[in-house]
Amino acid sequence: MGAASRIEEFLASHVAAGDFPGASYLVAEGGRILGEGAVGHAVLDPERIAAAPSTIYDLASLTKPLATAVILVQCQSEGRLRLDDPLARHLPAWAAAPDDRTGISLLDLLTHRSGLPAWKPLYLYASDRQARIEWLVRAPLAGPPGKDVVYSDLGYMLLGFVLEEVAGAPLDRLFAERVAGRLGTSDLLFRPKAQRRRRIAATEAGNRRERDLAGPDGEGYNGWRTGMIWGEVHDGNAYALGGTAGHAGLFGTARAVLAVASEFGGGRRGVVPADKGDLFRRSLTPGLAEERAVGFQMASSPGSSAGPALSNDSFGHAGFTGTSLWIDPESRRVYILLTNRVHPRFREMNMNAIRRDFHEVAAAL
Repeated sequence: MGAASRIEEFLASHVAAGDFPGASYLVAEGGRILGEGAVGHAVLDPERIAAAPSTIYDLASLTKPLATAVILVQCQSEGRLRLDDPLARHLPAWAAAPDDRTGISLLDLLTHRSGLPAWKPLYLYASDRQARIEWLVRAPLAGPPGKDVVYSDLGYMLLGFVLEEVAGAPLDRLFAERVAGRLGTSDLLFRPKAQRRRRIAATEAGNRRERDLAGPDGEGYNGWRTGMIWGEVHDGNAYALGGTAGHAGLFGTARAVLAVASEFGGGRRGVVPADKGDLFRRSLTPGLAEERAVGFQMASSPGSSAGPALSNDSFGHAGFTGTSLWIDPESRRVYILLTNRVHPRFREMNMNAIRRDFHEVAAAL
């Protein structure tokens, strides 16, 4: 059995176990695709549609490195901002923040060392963009800024707001012009049009998981989705912002993800400024709980989803919906696994263990 067949057999075993309904995968080396394919279904309910290499997945938190971090570094290269700028320089409402957070910088947010909490259902507490910023100004911190890494959706949501202020356009338009447009791909985007729906992998029936996480605060909220989430962003905070946010909202195929991933190793399209690539590839949080670069986690972080098949210099990211991207500069390989593991319903599972095992099998290509 060839290595590609072993990958598909491995993924099919997890489909059979009910870990996810389907998956697309891609492994490349030096820009050359070594293997790609798909197993299972992109949609099980309300109808059955097979997964394919061309299936578009809700990339969830891959939005952070592939969109928000990339555009911020572009803006730095253009002199529009500095990564060590205080957040208040670009979001004036932050100037009213308590003393424990006035010094939070853009780089603190990019590397998850701002001290902001991991997640809050902001749609329960604030109705618009400005109200969300003002709520976060007052929200209790998870820890002192700069002292440790606390992975935070909220921090990247703020970075999305910063980009819109600095560049003077909505984030989805910035991404279309600055990333997808330069790469020549229409398969990496925010807010996909309705006519693409049959190419898109469905996610969860309603936001049952978020409703559970919201707990008593969510009682009486009448904005919960109840139907199958299909063709719109799964993340509730991004959905409430119209489908575009700094932390989530990006959709894409495996090949489209590869197009951006190839830029971090010195791509030729100029999406990642040539002199800034190191920001994405080396740890900027030495001695803290996690090794974090701009946008990415390092494989050397305890418990990362890279696994032993990848070198310690590898960097990558995962998404809640069941997506992941890892880049190994030592082998010049890119590993992409896209699943919709929350479809048709969320269930607790060790997705990171599956990602590590996928890398182990795929490394044989």
